[in-house]
Amino acid sequence: MWSARRLRRPDLLAELKLPHVTNIRDLSGEISHRTGRRVILEPRELAPSVCGACAVTESAFHVGYDPRTSILHQDHTIAHEFCHLLLGHHENRPASALSETIFTNVSTGTVQMMLGRTKYDEDEERDTEQLASLLQRKIIDRWLRSDKSSGDDVQDRVTHTLLRRREARS
Repeated sequence: MWSARRLRRPDLLAELKLPHVTNIRDLSGEISHRTGRRVILEPRELAPSVCGACAVTESAFHVGYDPRTSILHQDHTIAHEFCHLLLGHHENRPASALSETIFTNVSTGTVQMMLGRTKYDEDEERDTEQLASLLQRKIIDRWLRSDKSSGDDVQDRVTHTLLRRREARS
């Protein structure tokens, strides 16, 4: 398992050898390939105290995020759950009572493990959040330099305006 100290190393993302993508959702196939389980992204209206969750079954990861939040927030939540999987946190956790309330299309009996994110007081959560932030920053930087749309016109205009200002200062 990776520690917070190791996560501060600048070459960590290079060590992961992830494909170059401009949207975190495009890593679903890579996560599936590395883990041998399908990744199913599931928009779910979650309780206010829950940002995202990942239910693990024998054949799939069900990654839940709240569709009522901004696309940027949804993508960060997905990145956080993906980082849990990349860090192997799903390999040693029991199922949670949360699973039946968040993933209503997955029977409680088939859920092997449930990762839920509500706070950052554990080292594992802080490590995961830090890695997700690094990953999202890299992905956003790639997206900014591409012509791809985020799917949100307002976000695209604001982001590209901020990028022009940042480049003008450099």
